[in-house]
Amino acid sequence: MVRERTVLGATGGDDAVRHEARRLRDAGQEVVYVGGGQTPEQLVRTAVAEDATALVVDADPDALGAIADLCGALGAPDLVVTPLDATRVGRRSR
Repeated sequence: MVRERTVLGATGGDDAVRHEARRLRDAGQEVVYVGGGQTPEQLVRTAVAEDATALVVDADPDALGAIADLCGALGAPDLVVTPLDATRVGRRSR
């Protein structure tokens, strides 16, 4: 069985993405947590280096656009990029 690896990071603060990384890890997913304060290029390069299948990122719309562009430019057109807010849809806040 091949486990999918997910990179999680943020372009700003990392509180929300840290909690999501823990949630995914506890659910059995392989997680590479890079923290906050990352540039879009750092996030994509990390995902490529880690051979990740997905990138969950807490970023503003401009950074998300840059990440999408960089995926193609850095040879990762199949990398699934998911904004952190999209992972929380349908879940209740505590």
